[in-house]
Amino acid sequence: MKQIKAHIAVSLDGFIATPDYELDWIPQSVKSQIGKEIAAADTLLIGTNTYTYIFEHWGGWPYKGKRSFVVSSNDINVTPNCGVDFLTNKPLNQVYKLKQENDLLVIGSSKLLTSLIKTNLLDCLTVYTVPIILGEGVRFMCETLDSKWKLDKFCIMDDFLYSSFLRV
Repeated sequence: MKQIKAHIAVSLDGFIATPDYELDWIPQSVKSQIGKEIAAADTLLIGTNTYTYIFEHWGGWPYKGKRSFVVSSNDINVTPNCGVDFLTNKPLNQVYKLKQENDLLVIGSSKLLTSLIKTNLLDCLTVYTVPIILGEGVRFMCETLDSKWKLDKFCIMDDFLYSSFLRV
């Protein structure tokens, strides 16, 4: 079985985006690091809100060369010719099947991360803690009971703390 990994920027008060889903508070160095992870990944796993945000704010789908799967309750695919498939019928079962043969990288999506953690599908979580307090916005995670992780590595960078955790 392969692995599902996530790399995500988080504010000190636990938000991954502002209330209007903006990411302009994330330092360029963090965006660059996450961009390198995305570039190295073969297969992407995305939540519906993240997919919609990327398409609407970035003027199209920037990951055309990668297999991309959107976990959603509805198929709202506006990028059918860009290698994007929607997982709508028992999506977490489909993610489990994908994981049998593919390493997957999660892009954004607190709801998707929470679901992956609750179902023991997420193997590695890398958090880029940015020293800013947003006060409100999109929470990093929803309720995740009894999920145990161990610190794999950490590093203090120029303007953020990098920490990587592995599921126990």
